[in-house]
This record gives sequence, structure tokens and C-alpha cells, in this order.
Amino acid sequence: MKKQIMIGEDLFEKIIEGDFFYIDKTLFIKELLENRGTVTLITRPRRFGKTLNMSMLRAFFDVHRDGKSIFKGLKIMEHQEIVDKHLSKYPVIFMSLKHISGDNFEEAMICLKVLISSLFRQYKNIFN
Repeated sequence: MKKQIMIGEDLFEKIIEGDFFYIDKTLFIKELLENRGTVTLITRPRRFGKTLNMSMLRAFFDVHRDGKSIFKGLKIMEHQEIVDKHLSKYPVIFMSLKHISGDNFEEAMICLKVLISSLFRQYKNIFN
């Protein structure tokens, strides 16, 4: 059976676990680690995979994810030193602004505050 193409999905784990067609971009993790600065800004036009790549980073680094099974057979797993040092080793807070909206600045700001409050409640154990 041929793999299906998942259109519109931006959660890395769903694509991998669902065995959908995926172009392996996991070496982006290696590149990010080797060329990191104080801040990394990733800019691309809409629908260019920013959220999918961020989801991939979360799946790789997050201590609450089973990185070995998620990344099995993908290119990043060929880099054992990176895998040993970073795979599933860190608490990760994931936030996407793609659903922040409003008819004006104030409405968008309320939406952003709700998102941040929700994340704080979800990850409050990290802050203690």
C-alpha cells in the first residue's frame, strides 16, 4: 500500500505515527544545534511548514515524548552524539501564534493572553 499524503497537518508525531508520506527534514535539528545563536528566528511565508518544524523540534527535545520511537529510521538518528545528548532530554513549552486573531489589536491581545495563561497552567510544574 502506498503512503498517503497528509495535507494541512502540522503535528509531526501524527504524520510519523500515521505512516504518512514525509520528506525527512530532521537534519534541521543538527543544523540548529550546530549553528545556534542566542535567539533563532525562523521566517517563512504561510504554509511553508514553520509549525511542522517546530512540532518536530518539540518531539525531538521534549522529555515527555518517546523520541526513540518517533524518530526511528529518520536521518537525525544517524548522529548518535546528538541523539545521546539531546533526544528527549528537556522540558519544552510549545506555543504557536497561528490561531491568534481578532478584529482589532485589543481582541488579538486578549487571545494571546488566553493562550499564555493556558500554557502557564499546562506547564506550571516547570516553573516551581
